[in-house]
Amino acid sequence: MPTPPRVVVTVGTDHHQFDRLIGWVNDWLGQHPEMAGGLFVQSGAASLTPACPGQRFLTAGQLDAELDAADVVVCHGGPGSIADAWSRGHLPIVVPRLRKYGEVVDDHQVDFCVKLAELGRVRLALTGADLSAFLDNAARGSLPRVARADDAAVEAAIGRFAALVDELVSRTPRQRRRLRWARRTSRLPGRDDGLAAVNGSPATGRVPPPPRPWRAFMPPTGSGPTTRPKEETE
Repeated sequence: MPTPPRVVVTVGTDHHQFDRLIGWVNDWLGQHPEMAGGLFVQSGAASLTPACPGQRFLTAGQLDAELDAADVVVCHGGPGSIADAWSRGHLPIVVPRLRKYGEVVDDHQVDFCVKLAELGRVRLALTGADLSAFLDNAARGSLPRVARADDAAVEAAIGRFAALVDELVSRTPRQRRRLRWARRTSRLPGRDDGLAAVNGSPATGRVPPPPRPWRAFMPPTGSGPTTRPKEETE
């Protein structure tokens, strides 16, 4: 039997729980118990216990080691976590946090991740079924990585997407509601959009250039968990 892929799930350091993602992972493992040894979950403030090896919080070095060893990365919709995956050549599976479940202070992660999916830079999982489909493909070895980006490209990407976050967060609540309504009445990417990157492109391995220099989401010099980006940026 082939060795299962190493799947690393990370929810960042946000103090809000993300039980929904941990529950989806546990549901998938309930159907694929033989895969439990290949998964590692950094669960943060979640009240659920992962049905596989894991830890609530990691130091920067520990997280780097887990990501370095990963074949597949699953993360929340924070720019820092997404960029960590890119820097290792991954097109991450991303589950955005939602305000209505107490997972985040507002829904900017949804708009942000939809933009990234439209650019072909993430595999977007909006439902448990989406995540299960991606993990099924990972278990079969049919979830390819993308070309490894160099540090300069990752820094440029962080700048580009930090600017997008600023644009989204700076909108008034009314503007954000209008944006979400416009997306619901047009088309939200679903499973087919996320899986498109498995079957061929839009992912090219290229990172979009930034519109202007930006370093708001780059971690400060140092080590240890206190130097990682704050909540909602990881």
